[in-house]
Amino acid sequence: MQNTVEVTSLKSTNKPSIDKQLPAYAKCSKIKYHIDRNVLSEYAKYVKKALEIIKSRTFLEFEEQNKPIDRTGINFYSSANEDKVEISYDDKKPTNVRLTGDAYVNRDWLRFYIGYALGLIPEIARKDRDYNVKVFIGNISNFYKKYFEIRKDYPRIYYTTDFDFSSIMLLKPYFGNSPRHNPTYVSNVYPHYEYQFTNNDKFSFNDYKRLNLLYCENQCPKKLCANYGYHGNSCETCKCVFPFTGKDCKSFYKRSKDCSGNIAIIAKPKPIGKRLKNVPDKCYYIIKSDNSKKKVKFTIKKFFTKKPGSCEILIKYRKDKGAEGLLIRRNVYNLSLPALSNNVIVTYFSKDPENELVIGYQEV
Repeated sequence: MQNTVEVTSLKSTNKPSIDKQLPAYAKCSKIKYHIDRNVLSEYAKYVKKALEIIKSRTFLEFEEQNKPIDRTGINFYSSANEDKVEISYDDKKPTNVRLTGDAYVNRDWLRFYIGYALGLIPEIARKDRDYNVKVFIGNISNFYKKYFEIRKDYPRIYYTTDFDFSSIMLLKPYFGNSPRHNPTYVSNVYPHYEYQFTNNDKFSFNDYKRLNLLYCENQCPKKLCANYGYHGNSCETCKCVFPFTGKDCKSFYKRSKDCSGNIAIIAKPKPIGKRLKNVPDKCYYIIKSDNSKKKVKFTIKKFFTKKPGSCEILIKYRKDKGAEGLLIRRNVYNLSLPALSNNVIVTYFSKDPENELVIGYQEV
């Protein structure tokens, strides 16, 4: 039984532009969908749940149809042998999603296929993927290689959001592997990102943000959202990425009184080390380069814990803070991250006095 994604771009009289290569239903209006009667009711619930979650975080709306859709919309069918997504760019033909039972019950696969049907691309197909992962072409079976090919063009929103290890569109390391048990790629910060994305089965902050901007970019006359936030399903408020909050994402979450020092820390050309003390609540710092044109190099000098789960640190070192950061929960020594931005957001907590957490930062 194959777990695959096959895309058939049905011919269209209106070829999608380079800037917006999206299915025909890519408008800020209700997307019609139909679930075939041969799809088990349990599987149908999983599809509806995924669409409901997207609706709750974006302006997208979905409308179920009792009969198969023959024009613009999405049909979900049951497949005995393989999973196939036929995306239509023609407003006279539907997109057809044919999935096996294994795909319907596997939450990350089902949401990947739904995201694909809605126009999201595999994260591994981004132009900047080689800066983030190492792909082993020899470990990919010929049938699957097309899904690892870097796209020449994709919608504009992908140029304004960074590679996201938490995206549901990041294929798992054993997707399409040949021979078995050999990964098709590893992260460039192996194995630390692997601990995060191998078990991911949720749409990420940037997945929702991308869908909103792909379909409903002009929904709100005034763009209120700062600090990488986006309008969810309301033009009056914003969805914010931690630690930003408020109506327009210009405020900060209130820190615990146990968090020492100011929120902002200035990085200088000379390396600086800092020991983070034990606090039961989340503490965060924003490390900024003294010269805004320079970048911040961040290092975990020592992360030691005898009790897993009693300590963690999340580092958002990319320019796009909407992309998930690197989460460390295991012992690490002298881990340096690439300097990609003029600021780094560090969030941590430590509940055991025996934990040791020492970081280093420098303007470069």
